[in-house]
Amino acid sequence: MKKSIKVFLGIAMLCLPTFASAVLAETINFKGVRERMRYDDGEDAHYTYLGWNSETQSAEFEGDYGLWSFDYNGSKVTTSLDYYNNLVYGNSGAFYKDGVITTIFSHESPEDGQQMEFVVRTFNAATGECLSKRTFPKSANLESRGLCYNPQDGKVYGLFYLTDVQLPGNIEDLDQEDIQEGHTTDAGYAICTIDLNTMALTQITPGVYYDNFVFLACSPEGELFSMTSNGTLCQFDAQTGLLKTKTIINEEGEEEAVNIYSHSGVQSQFKRQAACFDHETGKLYWNGYINSGMGVNDWGSWGPLPDREWRTNGKYDTALYEVDITTGKATRLALIPNRMTYSCMWIPGRNGDDPTGINNATLETDTKAHAVKRLHNGRLVIERGGDVFNTAGQRVK
Repeated sequence: MKKSIKVFLGIAMLCLPTFASAVLAETINFKGVRERMRYDDGEDAHYTYLGWNSETQSAEFEGDYGLWSFDYNGSKVTTSLDYYNNLVYGNSGAFYKDGVITTIFSHESPEDGQQMEFVVRTFNAATGECLSKRTFPKSANLESRGLCYNPQDGKVYGLFYLTDVQLPGNIEDLDQEDIQEGHTTDAGYAICTIDLNTMALTQITPGVYYDNFVFLACSPEGELFSMTSNGTLCQFDAQTGLLKTKTIINEEGEEEAVNIYSHSGVQSQFKRQAACFDHETGKLYWNGYINSGMGVNDWGSWGPLPDREWRTNGKYDTALYEVDITTGKATRLALIPNRMTYSCMWIPGRNGDDPTGINNATLETDTKAHAVKRLHNGRLVIERGGDVFNTAGQRVK
């Protein structure tokens, strides 16, 4: 049997998601790159033909692909399209950093329909202008379940689906039959950093994980978090790429490494979603589905719910969640109109990319509390007694 770094994720009994009881004092403005829609007419995209542009010799349209705003005011989410651009689409991942949106689009090569390729584009987040376009072969392994910027080391991390990964451990530890058949590599998800100049990946995880992940987000402290498609929060060590676990004694009386979190209380789906941290409060927000897309079908058996009943079964409904990174529990804040999901999302000015260029500047000293308030990586922190805390009262590195 092949050996790898597979880790069992413990899952508790599913329970109904809780709803937020407190109303926020402010409206949070999120930005996002649209991934999916589901309108009341059943369509997932709307386009309008505007006419023929004689200068560019091309047809012009307006539609719903592009950069979106979605605002949460404490009770509901409202959405609006900032600008339309059908190329702002990251079906293999996207991220925002320093005013630039980077999207990774995978499709069949125009030259060879049997080969897949990745098209990497960058856009000015304020104007929608396309800044660059590069094409990479399938071997670049740029398919991801989430990309995020780490303000602690200035690197971009991703949960990439890798193929032909050498299994960890010594070759003599592998099953001899597997070796004879050439099964010394595997495919799955691993934490990698990405060089934005070459788009080359540096694999950190010493192997691969088989669980299906739906997003990747980085905390203000540089901690990596993801959610599995069954709805369990995971935390990865950015230095080793390993899933953080705890040791339990299983039913056989053996020690077993399991995920540190129990089930979030939300049934997700294996589709690309997005999440981000508010770097002022340290809170994690997630744009996820409200169920797994599974249920009791017309024949009375458990299975995928049919599309024709999506209006009543909520199969494609999505919501904004707040995820507690201490317990792993998710709280539904509000449904999102048109069942929208995003391939990436962020909070302008509160996403940790230090747009002001101010870093580690002392703002004021509270002599009574023996505390110093200062900016660290563009966010306010409080230093007291040798420890550093964010504005949510959480100790940070």
